[in-house]
Amino acid sequence: MTTMLEHLSVEILYEIFIYFQFHEVFNIFSNLNSRFAVMINNISSIPVYFGLNGMSIAETEFYYRHLSQPNISNHLISLCVSDTLAIDNGLWLAEHISTFINLRHLSLVDIKRSSFELILNSLSPIDSLVMFSIQFSTNYRAAYTFIGVPEGAYYEQIFHLFPSLRVCHLFWRYTYYTPESQFVLPPNRTFMLIQTSLLKLQSLALKCSTSFLLYLFEHLPQLEQLSYTRCGPWRPDNHPLIYDNNR
Repeated sequence: MTTMLEHLSVEILYEIFIYFQFHEVFNIFSNLNSRFAVMINNISSIPVYFGLNGMSIAETEFYYRHLSQPNISNHLISLCVSDTLAIDNGLWLAEHISTFINLRHLSLVDIKRSSFELILNSLSPIDSLVMFSIQFSTNYRAAYTFIGVPEGAYYEQIFHLFPSLRVCHLFWRYTYYTPESQFVLPPNRTFMLIQTSLLKLQSLALKCSTSFLLYLFEHLPQLEQLSYTRCGPWRPDNHPLIYDNNR
């Protein structure tokens, strides 16, 4: 028997769609026939990778327009947004992220710090999110983005916003610069403290000093997996522990 495309189940077609970018699936299949049109309009399982590999202006505008539709934003599960070769993707996400009410996976690539802070400040807690990742294409981009930011900055806000996190990748590098005035280090610590405990967090990846890592072990004793890259301790010149490498 010859199997026709129309005979394949929805589940199998969704498995096939995973190997395409979302805009490719939409452009190829949405106008094929009424069955595919309904399928594409209700799709939520395909991860959306937005801004990677230098998307064209037309493709970027497609995502801006399509992801803003309630039937898409309300059901989207996995989203990756990159500013590597773009200007305003992070800013667009900050304006629309509150509409992704069922988001489970969120990855940010080369997001500018100003957009990142807007994203955090525009959110109410999202119980559905179980994976959160911040990545940079180069160490230079990470260092440049977070100049003047001490260890642990934003962790409390992230943990509060995503109480159901199970996997968290926080690959940013702090640098030897005077901290900005918005960050006040505790007198007996060289990093920002965390008040919120993520009882469901199982996997953590980060780049940090040994002292901050030991603090995280105390704060998150339930961790099952850890990916750790060691950095030297950071502190401003006037900090009481400037010569204490154990804190």
